[in-house]
Amino acid sequence: MSRVLRRHLASAATGLLAGALYHLLGTASPAPPWAALAGLAGILLGERASRSLLDRLRRYDGDSSLNRARPAPTASAAETGTDS
Repeated sequence: MSRVLRRHLASAATGLLAGALYHLLGTASPAPPWAALAGLAGILLGERASRSLLDRLRRYDGDSSLNRARPAPTASAAETGTDS
């Protein structure tokens, strides 16, 4: 099973569990379904927009602090055959 599928299944299971708890406790959900879906859509759109903007900035700026690449490991004295 892929990571993405596992995340979706975990999210769906958590939502079902929360819905069951609300029902068992006899309470209504904190937001109407349309408002909750609008909020989720906003979260997804914001995530994609920020990812797109950061990708564009990385391409424009080449080697900037926005790049998340890890620094290259340095060779130890044992690997290079020199003593320090």
